Amino acid sequence: MAIDLTGRRALVTGAGTEGIGRATARMLAEAGARVAIHHLAEHDAAEALAAETGGVALQADLSDIAAAAALPGRAAAALGGLDILVSNAGVLLRKPVAETSDAEFARVHAINLGAAFALGREAASLMGAGGRIVFTSSVNQWMPNPGLVAYGSSKAAIGGLARQMALELAPSGITVNAVAPGTIETEFNRMAREDPAWRERKLALIPAGRTGQPADVAGAILFLCSDLASYVTGTTLTVDGGLSLMGLRA
Repeated sequence: MAIDLTGRRALVTGAGTEGIGRATARMLAEAGARVAIHHLAEHDAAEALAAETGGVALQADLSDIAAAAALPGRAAAALGGLDILVSNAGVLLRKPVAETSDAEFARVHAINLGAAFALGREAASLMGAGGRIVFTSSVNQWMPNPGLVAYGSSKAAIGGLARQMALELAPSGITVNAVAPGTIETEFNRMAREDPAWRERKLALIPAGRTGQPADVAGAILFLCSDLASYVTGTTLTVDGGLSLMGLRA
């Protein structure tokens, strides 16, 4: 059964770079949705994807909570409404607890959690029954990893955010879910992936025997945005090749 999103209007944040957001925007468009492609500073890449998919490119700095809150309305104005939000944009900070400043911790949470909440709240106000909200979390919401105190705690909060919003929005016919990627080949880990030792260590932890591709996560998001998932809400779908089966460190 092919997924058909014809007539749906979607906003995908963090789609300016090659990664989960971009793969998701492309996959939603291929299923028939018209997509607003959010980016921070990747104007040319976002405009190229918009031209390719028949969507629109929208710039916003999600560290500014007012800009985050305004983005769903801007997308709805450009698309004629809003049916789907994929809140994917985020930042990664690798620092030990003792070296993580208050300002750094606050910035990670402002973008990964605060902006996600503002986006979800405003998007829900624009949606009717059948609306879909999907947050990108991480296996680090359950699996602590040294150096990820800010990132991991922000992603743990995303899982709770999805459940809280799902409970309140279910009577309106809007579903809210999250996806938790494992080791996916994106810009987040590009430098680490260039180290053969890093790849060897990661592959030893992944039962599937490979790192994930952005399309692996985009496929899960596509499902959650579709009518096939109309009875799925308040859950986190793990997309990690079995990584989280192997222990406490992702």
